[in-house]
Amino acid sequence: MKVISVEIEQTFFQQYYFEIQFAAVFGGIFILFLLEELIPRRRTNNKNQTMRWLSNIALALINFFFSHVYVFLFIGFLLKFEPESPVLQAFNISDFGSLIIIILIIEFISYWIHRAYHTFPSLWPIHTIHHTDTEFDVTTSQRNHPFELIISSVFISPIVLLLGAPAIVLTIHYFLQTAVSLITHSNIIIPKNIDRILRWFVVTPDFHRMHHASDRKYTDSNYSIIIPIFDYLFKTSSKIDNQKLPDMELGLDVLRTSQDNRVDKLLIQPFTYRQTIRELKVK
Repeated sequence: MKVISVEIEQTFFQQYYFEIQFAAVFGGIFILFLLEELIPRRRTNNKNQTMRWLSNIALALINFFFSHVYVFLFIGFLLKFEPESPVLQAFNISDFGSLIIIILIIEFISYWIHRAYHTFPSLWPIHTIHHTDTEFDVTTSQRNHPFELIISSVFISPIVLLLGAPAIVLTIHYFLQTAVSLITHSNIIIPKNIDRILRWFVVTPDFHRMHHASDRKYTDSNYSIIIPIFDYLFKTSSKIDNQKLPDMELGLDVLRTSQDNRVDKLLIQPFTYRQTIRELKVK
């Protein structure tokens, strides 16, 4: 009976995977949105946030659609080159061990991809969409250009395929990454003493909020997504006084108006960002 029950649960999960993913992302946004009203870390000076909220959610829907198109197209293509004896299966590593390895490897790759966006001028315009948000709440986690999804996938997917992690491991990693990303971008308060301990093991909202500061020395730091180990290892972590965090200016020094938050402008921003900078220098 137990075996039959597990098989039914797996079949149900596979059949409704798209719906479960959708519920995880947008259900998580809704729950944290409510918590932000109850225990906010900072009070916004911008009372009219409708435009940015709508644009961020629109980007969430666009990227959610792109991610599933990607699964059907790119992953389908990669599966043709799937090794007969993937690394994790060849060494008979347990699901738990595979999860730890997957987290560390994907975090390592993601760290360097994220750092590359901040280092190379050709990549920075794509990533500026995430940083031009002048507020910081759970919807900011979804403020990413589809190009970022494509670039990350091109580097990460072949490695994951080579490792050959079980489907359940990849699923757990997806939901873990989704949950942490939503929480780390949320405007909720975590007591100082608890945050000081947590940030040794997991990225916290205060740890990541510094990455969204308008001061570039903080923007170019704290690149990690789930675990901060690589920021500590490669000396890219930063911190400021805990009391200053709520009043820290966020965003960039450009593209700060309500109209700049329109989703159509955000989608073409990788192509217009350099021109915007040139025009500002002329003025």
